[in-house]
Amino acid sequence: MITSPCILSVEGPIGAGKTSLARQLAHALNGRLILETPAKNPFLPRFYQGPGAALATELQFLLQRRAQWRHLGNTPRIISDHSARKDEIFTPLTLDAEELQLFSALRAVLNYRPPPARLMIFLNAPLPILLERIRARGDAYERALTPTYLERVQAAYQAWRANYPLPCLDIDSAQVDFVHDPRHTEQLIHMVGHRLKAAEERDA
Repeated sequence: MITSPCILSVEGPIGAGKTSLARQLAHALNGRLILETPAKNPFLPRFYQGPGAALATELQFLLQRRAQWRHLGNTPRIISDHSARKDEIFTPLTLDAEELQLFSALRAVLNYRPPPARLMIFLNAPLPILLERIRARGDAYERALTPTYLERVQAAYQAWRANYPLPCLDIDSAQVDFVHDPRHTEQLIHMVGHRLKAAEERDA
C-alpha cells in the first residue's frame, strides 16, 4: 500500500509559467494534477484593487489548499502548480502583524499540515516578462495587479527560495520555452523524471 505519494510542486512568481509546466509534467509522468484556483477566490479582485481584503483572500486560499491536499489517497505521484505551504510566502507579504497572528491561529486550529514536496521546481523570469505574460492571458481578477505589487511578490519568492531547505530545481522560464519548444520540454521532463526516480528510490 502506498502511504506517502511522491509530490512534485512547481512554484514561482505570478506569470512564471507554473500551471503550464505542471500540466505537462503531470501528463508526461502520469501524476495526479493539483492546480491552484485563484479565479474561485471571490476576494482576490478586491485585494488587487486596494487594501482591506488581504486576510479574507489568504484565508480563502488556505481553505482551498486544505480541501485539495487533505485526501491524497494512494496516488503514486502528485504534480502541483503551487507549494502546499504557499501561505508561508504570501501572508508575511500581505498581512499586518495582528492579521498574521490570527491567520496562524486559524491555520493551527484547522490542523493543516501538508506533506513536503520531494522535489520543488522554482520558476522565475525578469519582471517585464512576468508582466507581459500576465497581461497577455487577460484574467479578469488580475487586471488591477500593479507592477509594484508584482515586484514585491517576486522579492518574497526569492527570499523564500533562498531559505528553502529541501531539493529544488531552479529554472529561468525566460530562457526555457516549455510551452512552444518540444526540445526544451523533453529535456526538462527527462531531468525531472530522473530527479524524482532518485528521490523515490532513496525514500523506498
